[in-house]
Parts: sequence; structure tokens; C-alpha cells
Amino acid sequence: MQNLSEFAIAIVTLGIVVAVGSTVLIGVRDTNTSGDSAYNLANSAATGIAEYGNWFKVLVIVAIAGVILGLIFMSFGRNAGSA
Repeated sequence: MQNLSEFAIAIVTLGIVVAVGSTVLIGVRDTNTSGDSAYNLANSAATGIAEYGNWFKVLVIVAIAGVILGLIFMSFGRNAGSA
């Protein structure tokens, strides 16, 4: 919770990997003929990464909410022993 820059870098890196990965998989899929095993594999992987891309915004919002709640709980927990 102390260093949020690592969290931000991880989110940005994950977004770049998903974007580039889907572009590469679609390119590989389009260079093969339909019904070929390489086509089927690339198509399945592209579909899977597209589904992950649909959930990426939700995952980011949940992670940010977790960080905010963690910061709130840390700030309230510091004064517990001073009474």
C-alpha cells in the first residue's frame, strides 16, 4: 500500500499486453485458413483475450476500490492504541 506507482505500472503493462496480444493473435488467425488447427488455436486464444478485455475495466475498478479501502482502513487503524 505504500508504493502505488508499482500498482499503476502493473495496470498499464497489463493493458498493453492485452492490446498487443489480441492484435498479434488476430493477425496470426487471419494468415491461416479456416478449419486449420493453427487457425482454431489462434481464434480460441483471441476470443479468450477479448473476453478478458471485456472484464478488464471491472477488474481495474475493483482493484482501485481495494486500494482505496486499504488506505482508509490504514488511516483509521493508526490511532487505535493511543487512547
